[in-house]
Order: sequence, then C-alpha cells, then structure tokens
Amino acid sequence: MTEIFSHGGGTQSAAITALIVQGKLPKPDFVCIVDTERERPTTWQYLDTVIRPALASVGIEVHRISKSNWGSKPPHGIDWLSHNKNTVLLPAFTSVSGESGKLSGFCSKTWKIEVLNRYVREYLRVPTKEQRHWIGFSLDEARRAMRMMDGDEYKAGRIRLPLIHDVPLRRQQAIRVVEKMGWPTPPRSACSMCPNQADNEWRDLKTNHPSEFKAACELEKEVQSVDPHVWFHSSCKPLSEIDFTEEPDLFGDSACKSGVCFL
Repeated sequence: MTEIFSHGGGTQSAAITALIVQGKLPKPDFVCIVDTERERPTTWQYLDTVIRPALASVGIEVHRISKSNWGSKPPHGIDWLSHNKNTVLLPAFTSVSGESGKLSGFCSKTWKIEVLNRYVREYLRVPTKEQRHWIGFSLDEARRAMRMMDGDEYKAGRIRLPLIHDVPLRRQQAIRVVEKMGWPTPPRSACSMCPNQADNEWRDLKTNHPSEFKAACELEKEVQSVDPHVWFHSSCKPLSEIDFTEEPDLFGDSACKSGVCFL
C-alpha cells in the first residue's frame, strides 16, 4: 500500500509530523494537504514556517493541493452550493418561523476528500485500491474513529489511524509532543467563514484578519440570496452586526474542537 499522510493543518497533524521526524512513525510515501482556498491564514503560516521545514529535514515534500485545480467544477460556478442547487454545503444555522436548526456540512467531503482523492489518483498516479490514508484522529475522538473503523475503507486496509493504533495519544498529549519539539502550539485548522467557529475565533478573525472577516460577512449575504434563512452564527443574526467584544462564556468553544474535517 502507498502510505499517504492526509495533513489537516491542525494539532493532531502537527503531532504526527513530529513523530515522523522523531522516527516514532514511519515515513509516509506522500504528505498532502488540501487548500480549500478559504482557510484561515494562520494555517498556511504554520505550515510554511514549521511543518514544511521539519518534513524537509527528513526528505519529505508537502503537496499543497488547490481545490480550484483538483476539485469538481459545479456547472453554476458556486462552490458552496450542490450541483443541483438544492443544498447549501456549509454547516450553517437556520431560523424559520422561530424554529432554529443547523444544516449538515458537506463541504469537507466536496472541498477536501474528493479533491485529495482525485489528486492522488490522477497526479500521483496511485490507484485507489493501493492507497492507505493516515487520518489524525486522537484517542479522545474514539467515537469518530470507531465509525470510520466500521466502514469499508478501513476494513479494506485503506485507512490508518496513527494516533489511535501506532502511537496512541489524546489531544493534550499531542500538543505536548509538538511543544517538546520546540515548535509553537499549532492553530486550529478551519475555514475563515466556517459556522462552527466559537465567538473567540470570530473575534480573532475580525480583529487580526479583517479582510477575511469581511469576506465571511459578504459570503453570508451571498448564501442568503439563495436561502434567506441561513446564518453563519448561532444567534441567527448577521455576522456584521454581532458584538464579538463580549467575554465568552465558560463553555465558549467551537463546534469542531479538533479542526480535523476528516483530514
């Protein structure tokens, strides 16, 4: 099998990188990270200043894969809308007649998984049946890992879980592995407009990356032109009108704690 480390750009992926450099994990044949072209800038800053040099020191190149080049091209030209225009792909919030809800997120599959698979199959020339993808679930994500282990891909030997089976670690242990390398703590990997962000993350984006925050506000309006009941914040209010300067509550965390998004 061809070993492919699907780098997600976050904490667990940084820990796997450290373990490869330390020789505690074998060298994968390829390291790939998908550029959704909506990632927070901190993801690429960390990749370029920490991850790339570390892997280069042991002779490994990082393949940064552009969604525009390797993703499917929707006929309507809108990447956040399904091909038949019936489904918003983002995990956004909804409010209809006073009833609130949340959409399922299909962006990870469309923007990452399909893009990676096409690149590996067509550019790296590795047939699907010969690919084994490394996924960065840690021990505290046992439920997600178990669901994956129940799937056909895992049973066929095409999925490897390094932080579950090779070097079992919880997320906090993964952070310590990274810090012991002398590396900065990696930022959480996420798209800058992701509705799963907590208020402190929105506040950081608005304060430190105003152009990305403005783009998120504009995208929200764009999505609402198709579905006026969709919102990027759980309050179901426009991003541009929310006061993110308030102190977060004790449980103010993002809906996606790992930032894995499968990869």
